Amino acid sequence: MRSRLLRKALPLLHLIAATLATDPIVKVINGSYSGLFLPQFKQELFLGIPYAQDTGGQNRFLIPQGLNESWEGVRTAKQYGNACPDNELAADGVYGMSENCLSINIVKPAGLKAHEKLPVVLWIHGGSYQVGTSGLPNYNLTYLVQRSVEIGKPIIGASINYRKGGWGMLYSIEVQGSGNTNLALRDMRKGLAWISENIATFGGDKNSVTIWGESAGSFAIGQLLLSYGGKTSGLFHRSIQESGSATTAWYNGSSWYQPIYNKIVSQVNCSDAIDTLACLRTIPYETIYPFLDSSKVGGPGFYPTVDGDIIPNYPTELIHSGRFAHIPHLYGTNSDEGTDNAPADGVINTDDDVYFYLLNSTGFDFPPSTVREIMRLYPDDPALGIPLNTGDERFAEKGYQYKRIAAILGDAFYHATRLDDARNYAKYSPTYIYRFNTRGFVNSTNATYLDLTGSLAPAYKGVAHFTEVAFVMANPQFVGPWPEHKQLSDQMSAQWVNFINGGSPNAEGLPEWPKYSDGKSGLNLVLQTKQQGGSYVEEDTYRLAGREYLTKWARRRHV
Repeated sequence: MRSRLLRKALPLLHLIAATLATDPIVKVINGSYSGLFLPQFKQELFLGIPYAQDTGGQNRFLIPQGLNESWEGVRTAKQYGNACPDNELAADGVYGMSENCLSINIVKPAGLKAHEKLPVVLWIHGGSYQVGTSGLPNYNLTYLVQRSVEIGKPIIGASINYRKGGWGMLYSIEVQGSGNTNLALRDMRKGLAWISENIATFGGDKNSVTIWGESAGSFAIGQLLLSYGGKTSGLFHRSIQESGSATTAWYNGSSWYQPIYNKIVSQVNCSDAIDTLACLRTIPYETIYPFLDSSKVGGPGFYPTVDGDIIPNYPTELIHSGRFAHIPHLYGTNSDEGTDNAPADGVINTDDDVYFYLLNSTGFDFPPSTVREIMRLYPDDPALGIPLNTGDERFAEKGYQYKRIAAILGDAFYHATRLDDARNYAKYSPTYIYRFNTRGFVNSTNATYLDLTGSLAPAYKGVAHFTEVAFVMANPQFVGPWPEHKQLSDQMSAQWVNFINGGSPNAEGLPEWPKYSDGKSGLNLVLQTKQQGGSYVEEDTYRLAGREYLTKWARRRHV
């Protein structure tokens, strides 16, 4: 009897198993998509969903165009979308690379109830505004979403691709006159608009969206806060910036970009056209692709511009006048940011080397007297240099004054700009500032977390730019095999999730993180392993005279 009942039950069990294994389906405004079910994470993924039209052909160098089709049936959303064009085809083109690249990825806990509305976080990748894509393994959101469920504060993770380099920030009189400026930022706002229109069907709350980025992604967050003079249009409600400010980037104008534009026009034989920008839209992708390579432009490459529209004025003017989004902020830098910018090829050895580098090689446009004052504020004392806490070690093979130039550049681009932002953000909104202070893991084999081999980052790099990303994303492949790193990652990912949920990183069992404004000089939470003494609160006074002086002279960088 039992055997016969079991035989009758088998088809039902197979049906249940098949149902559980069925790909999830979601219906958005334009139509339905099938995604992926990850049983090991109990998550549903929808990858590579377009949030705007193809940017090729007549849509090239044009503000992002809304989707204009609907369909019956179900389309697949099981793979990351094409990267937007850049010159890193091998690294960024794993899932393809083309102008049909404006896509969004959604990672959500499975089994949400119909009435649930989870907070949403949108990740905007970095890459100097020239390279990168949301499909890189470092940006896998599954571990952070899993962590949110573990601590009882589930979130939905999203990430987008946007146009980079000349494809997204081409500038000239022609571009300015057509109104098609700062396309990268306009892409991001278009992605946010898609979230506002569609995220409810995934179980997300359109009224609880956090924008989050690192490096150029953090520049972008700062710029989105300033966009249209601080108008969020209800698209975002909190911000997370990791290592980068709106004032870290350059804002060159026509005098810089016009020759670059004219050269591209000439290279593709559009010089004789009445409308050269329209002509560029007729050029086949394969023909124009090599000439928009940011690495061949020289200088910093393509960046957003002060166009009088989406960026209505210099970022410093907007920040100092309070014309930015007054929403909660979580924001920070890594102790040794400058090792990412400092020349490490043995060329900075003497005072004269430092002087000529700052005068001619950074785009600061500082007058000689200013360079001399910066050198006075940052003396040739290795104990005061970067990497921090490395004493009299000079890493002389990298340059006898390598640590000095690393301190100056790290402050100019990251620590000084963060100081100025925090002071102004905190006037209007809860603002939580960190300094990350733990060297990262270098995975020598790129193995999975089941077989990690590698070491700490090189000592001369210290707590370098990008190091904190692995700890927040909580991906064991990049956090490393050491328990103290895992503990710090657990702490930081929980703090970020708490902030995404309600605008504060604090919760029971976590280090108390004061608001920046709770201290007269501003308060930071130093994030480090328990082996290093654990996280602690500091006043925001390190290298203060130098940072304040660099902030004062930021305008000469056209910010």
